Amino acid sequence: MKLFEKIFKSSKTVPADLTMITRTEVIEGFSIPGIIHNMQYHFTDLQVYSDGLISCWEMVDLSLFKDKLNEDWVVTSIPDGEAISIFSLGHWNIEQGEWKHTKETLYNYVYSLVKQLNPKLENLHNYQGDSSKMVGKAKVAKHILPTPQPYYFDEPKSFFSKRINGEKFHFFYRNEDNKTYLAELSIYKSGNIEITNLPKKKIYKFEDLDMLIENETLRTDLKIGEIVTILNLGSFKVVSGSGVDIKFKMNELTDKFNELNGRENSINKCVRIFDEYKQNPTKKLRDELKFAYEAVPKHQRIFVGTMDTKDYEVRQVIYGDIVKKEWEDDYGYEYPYDDMPKPCDK
Repeated sequence: MKLFEKIFKSSKTVPADLTMITRTEVIEGFSIPGIIHNMQYHFTDLQVYSDGLISCWEMVDLSLFKDKLNEDWVVTSIPDGEAISIFSLGHWNIEQGEWKHTKETLYNYVYSLVKQLNPKLENLHNYQGDSSKMVGKAKVAKHILPTPQPYYFDEPKSFFSKRINGEKFHFFYRNEDNKTYLAELSIYKSGNIEITNLPKKKIYKFEDLDMLIENETLRTDLKIGEIVTILNLGSFKVVSGSGVDIKFKMNELTDKFNELNGRENSINKCVRIFDEYKQNPTKKLRDELKFAYEAVPKHQRIFVGTMDTKDYEVRQVIYGDIVKKEWEDDYGYEYPYDDMPKPCDK
């Protein structure tokens, strides 16, 4: 703790007779499709804000965003034969890519969005060529990565209209023009669903999703040879690859819907029962843990532990030593988390 305080201790002095305060401000922005090239080609949402900051796995100003383009960190296309990775959705090898932007046109587009949000370009951030700052003896980001939330106004024409925040996900959407789009699905506490990044926004209710899945309008996987369009980015043909099972993705969506309505989601429930089990390891709690773990969407189960342990400890409690063997086969060294208690009433 002393080392941490020494590194991050601020050098500024505060008048003893004044109260320290902060304020929170809502910054408007747009989410646009983009590609990050970090070993693989990752589809991402580039976040463009009215204060001139852009989130591209790092917060940068307009000048540094241009640098990211020139350094090929943000890219405008994926070469044929390479793969596109879409977080929490899947990974596909592609060909016949047709891409909309050059580095110059993408920069100009981002700049135009900033100007649309902030017509006079007032109070834009200028990082002076460096996105980090010194805090004590440590170098940290000037702005942490934001968590963007979609929103709508409950009474758009009212002066006292309330902003309703939601959460967004990526799905594939088969549109009435017979094209498949990579779309954004936003879900709200009320059960309202908006699907965007389509030629025209679609509005549904949560209970409509089963029908959309049944008729394959809404999907998480792609057929070989299928053409996918990403509006304002490009299109490509699928050669191979696979996506998350639609059932697990719907479980993830349901989890978020419950969370928005103040209910416990499946990951938090699993973590809570795991903590209870470690304090009081019984067969009953182990059985509850198994039920809770298997209710977590499969592609999210690694989040029931820490960044290091992932779900290994939970699975060891549930399934036993087979998890240790799996670890040692995968990583080539001795399983490091072999301290989970066994049920005391076994």
